[in-house]
Amino acid sequence: MRCRTELHPKSWTPVLTFGVFFMAKYDERFKLKVVRSYLSNRGGLQTVGRSFGLDQSTVRRWVASYRAHGLAGLKRKGASYDAAFKLSVLRRMWRDELSTRQASALFDIRCAAHISKWQHQYHVGV
Repeated sequence: MRCRTELHPKSWTPVLTFGVFFMAKYDERFKLKVVRSYLSNRGGLQTVGRSFGLDQSTVRRWVASYRAHGLAGLKRKGASYDAAFKLSVLRRMWRDELSTRQASALFDIRCAAHISKWQHQYHVGV
C-alpha cells in the first residue's frame, strides 16, 4: 500500500493518505467557488469536479444544497435530529418517491447516508 502526502484544497494542510478514499471538509468559500463555477456553465459536474479535485457527486450535492438553501446550504452544520423530524423526512421521501440525495437537499441534511440509516432503523424497528 502506497502512502503519500497531499495538500487538500483551501486548507492547505498536509493530509496523509494510504491509497484509500479521503473525504475532506471544505470551507464555504471553496464550496461557493465550485458551485459558481458549475452554475456559470464552465462544464458539467464531472468537468468541474475534476478541475477542483472533487467527485462529481460532491459537486452535485453542493449545487443542490445551494439551490435549495442559498449560502446557508454550504455552511458546515452539526445537527442532531429528533424522531419526529426523521419520520417526516422518511414519509415525504416515500410519498414523493424521492431519492435519499433529493430528500437530503430538500431538508438541508448534509449527509444522505443519514436518511438511509433512518430508513433501515424504521424497517427493523429500532
